[in-house]
Amino acid sequence: MGHILQQKGKASLERVLAALLLPHKKLYEQRDQGTDQEVLFFSRVSTPERHCSLTGQQMAAIMNDEVFKVFTTHATIVLGKVLLMGPLTAYYRFSRGAFANEEDVAQKTAEDGKDGKKLLRTHPDVERVRRCHQNDLETAVPFVLVGLLYTLTGPELSSAQLHFRLFTGARLLHSISYLGALPQPCRALSWMLGMGINFSMVCRVLYTVLVL
Repeated sequence: MGHILQQKGKASLERVLAALLLPHKKLYEQRDQGTDQEVLFFSRVSTPERHCSLTGQQMAAIMNDEVFKVFTTHATIVLGKVLLMGPLTAYYRFSRGAFANEEDVAQKTAEDGKDGKKLLRTHPDVERVRRCHQNDLETAVPFVLVGLLYTLTGPELSSAQLHFRLFTGARLLHSISYLGALPQPCRALSWMLGMGINFSMVCRVLYTVLVL
């Protein structure tokens, strides 16, 4: 009798454990080229390897999303332009003979036997490039951060393309206007357009996920 009860208790415990370890189905909607597709993910309470596999599937789904692809393209273009401003500043410093640190002119002083401190000066062209670079950092970094959050809110592809294309075009026009000393309001309008796009994405993110 006791043996039978022990077997029944063991069977009951096995059923409870099996129920706890059954996969829980989670249904997600994935928007692909304007059509809703249902993607089924399974999560188990098991090993870390299973969680890593799920993470890989989710990351692959994100990388294949059209909105994310558009964002990645334009973010790379904008950041690439920001990176180019550093070498451009160095070029203007050497070509204009305007340096900011004593060690920068120490070798030139030893070679020419002249007072290198005369090269420790500012030049309008160098300062213009530096200001353009600073403005890029103030605008492009928020674009990348807010733009990433914006893509996670599931915007329409056409709306996302409009935001990203306008921002990229505005920043390119801003740099051309700044470095080429184009008359105002070319630079001001391009700056305001870029800032407006950033604020538009901020509003979209807050409207979608605001929790206080």
